[in-house]
Amino acid sequence: MNFKLPVNKSDNLPYSYPMVRAGGLFLMIFGAGIIINLFFKGAFIMGSVLAVMSLMFSKKLSFGKPRRFQIIALLFAVLLEIILFFIMAQVLPADVAESVRLMWILLIVGVHFLPMAISFGPRFGILGLLCILNALAAMVLIGAINELFLLVDGALKFGFGVWLFKSKN
Repeated sequence: MNFKLPVNKSDNLPYSYPMVRAGGLFLMIFGAGIIINLFFKGAFIMGSVLAVMSLMFSKKLSFGKPRRFQIIALLFAVLLEIILFFIMAQVLPADVAESVRLMWILLIVGVHFLPMAISFGPRFGILGLLCILNALAAMVLIGAINELFLLVDGALKFGFGVWLFKSKN
């Protein structure tokens, strides 16, 4: 069997991150859901559902087939997120303020973006670091306006999503 990687027509090299546009669309929708939810409760759930549904278009948006290690990195990132959420549920006191719990969730999401850089490119790693810093800033600044940090988080996801979606690779 003769398998060839998709080729970038401009330089005849294989695409480094063939799933980048699908990841960008997912982030745009998810980020928009976070931002809109600040004004219209329930938008986050709708955004989450639409973001997951956007994965149905992954094949059409992709620049070709990802490499095996990119799929493994993506699966690892999702598994890492699930494990960290489980640990958070066990360790964080039940009576902790909802805003603190929310920032821990945003922190975990940022952490799970780091290994996704293997699948979607280094911009995902940068996004992960910025999301982590945003969540940590919110936790350090006790009494800070939670909505501001949610807005920053949503804007980061939306902005990076647009940047990734517009990628030529």
